[in-house]
Formats: sequence, structure tokens, C-alpha cells
Amino acid sequence: MSETVTQVSETEQKIVRSRTCGCRDFYIAKLTQDDAKAYVAETPVKLARAIKAKVDEKWSSEKIYSDDGTEEVINSYEGTEIELEVNALAPQDRQILFGQLYENGFLVKTADDKAPEVAVGWRERKLNGKYDFKWLYAGKFAEGISEEASTKEGKLSPTTKSIKGSFYERSLDNAYEISVDESNLVSGDTKAAEAIKAWFSKVQEKNGGLG
Repeated sequence: MSETVTQVSETEQKIVRSRTCGCRDFYIAKLTQDDAKAYVAETPVKLARAIKAKVDEKWSSEKIYSDDGTEEVINSYEGTEIELEVNALAPQDRQILFGQLYENGFLVKTADDKAPEVAVGWRERKLNGKYDFKWLYAGKFAEGISEEASTKEGKLSPTTKSIKGSFYERSLDNAYEISVDESNLVSGDTKAAEAIKAWFSKVQEKNGGLG
């Protein structure tokens, strides 16, 4: 059940917490540069119809001791594991995701295929009707695909596809994800409000640049 938003001022409001109840619009953008000098992504393309996104953000912590006690706790980001379940994949999708050859109508898979570095974006619907918009900046779907097919047994049994990837911080500034929770935007958040109007037109940046 979503919470009621109470406006405090033009630039401040109470925090809104609304449960996620949907997921849609998976987009993929190939990276052409990801180094300390620049981050450049191609124009995003829509992937198959979204069914589910499972995101596992991994952190580790290490304690430093002195004077018989904990002096400091060091936290370290280890990466984000993502699994996307979609309705189907076309050969063109596999070419983008896994680096497989699609030419003259043939899809050719080899042991030398290398998944390209990509950004992935999507949005999650909240119970209050608003959306949480997301982009993961850099990663690869190098873990392949999980799929199965079975014979028709009296009725159709449609199957789905699941793709798994490992994502990490980009080299430019160590950022690994950007998101906008539409429920918590205030009137002063003009750049974020403008960004979600065309969230999938490019990989977004908080300053509106790069991308």
C-alpha cells in the first residue's frame, strides 16, 4: 500500500515509499568508450518484452582493529549481478548481448564469442502509479542464457528466456548506477524530471551531459 505524499514546500516533501508492482522496458546500449578519459554509449535499443529483473548488488566489508577494538570498517563495492527474464530473444538481440555473428539470416555461435560491454536500463512501476527509472552503466552478459523448450502436450506451454550479466563501476568516475524515483521528485528536481521524459533515449547522467 502506497503512502500519501504531503507537500512541505516547493523544494521539500515527505519521503514516499511505495512498493514495486511491475517491471518494463528493458533497453541495452553498447559502450564505445569506457576509460578514465571518457564514457561513451551508443543510442539505446529496446530489448524483448520484460517479465522480471533480479538485481543483486554485492558489497564486502572489512574491519580494522586497534586498541582492542574496531577502529574502522571499510566497505567495498564488488559488483552487481543481474538476471533479466524476457519473453523471447531475436538473433539481433543475441548479437548485441553476446557478440554472436548474425549475417545473411544466419546466427553463428563460436567458442570465441565475446560479449560486448553494455549499459542496461529499465523502469519499475510502483503501487502509486509512479516509476523508478534505472540505468546500470557498465557490464557484460557474458554468463550466457538460460532457455528450454518442450513438446506440445495437449495445450501450448510458452517458455521464457533468462539472461545473466555482471555489472561494475565505470572507469571515468567509479559510478555504477543512476536512477530516478519519480515518487520523490520535488519542483526543484528539474533535471531529473526532464530526464525521465526520455529516459531511454540515451544513458542518463545527473548533469545531463555525457550519455
